[in-house]
Amino acid sequence: MKNILSYRRTLTLCAVVLTLISIRMHVDPAGITENEFPYAKGDAFDVAVTMRHLIASLLLAIASIVFFAGRVEDAKSQQSVLNGCSLCFAVMCITLGTMTVTQAGHLIGGTMVFAVLTALSLYKRVTH
Repeated sequence: MKNILSYRRTLTLCAVVLTLISIRMHVDPAGITENEFPYAKGDAFDVAVTMRHLIASLLLAIASIVFFAGRVEDAKSQQSVLNGCSLCFAVMCITLGTMTVTQAGHLIGGTMVFAVLTALSLYKRVTH
């Protein structure tokens, strides 16, 4: 069972999920903004849409780094990259969860995605 979920596959899966989120944010940033911040109007809405494009580009950059870091042959190096991913995903999960709880936005979907990525990364770290 341990061989099925290698470091390379785990990092590739994380990169694919981040890429899909990025594509979704680039394709329909206004729709995402309407779902997450239903009370944003006027200039605030326009700024939020612009921020979606910026965040989508950042997510794509992170996905690229994670994908190519998974191609490192040394298992110790891959483990270090996965540790960084675990921390990154946990911070995103906590941030989005806090924003949802404080009703700053409706970000439960993003919270769940990053919770799963955190759990997957930690699972691989613990079972290796």
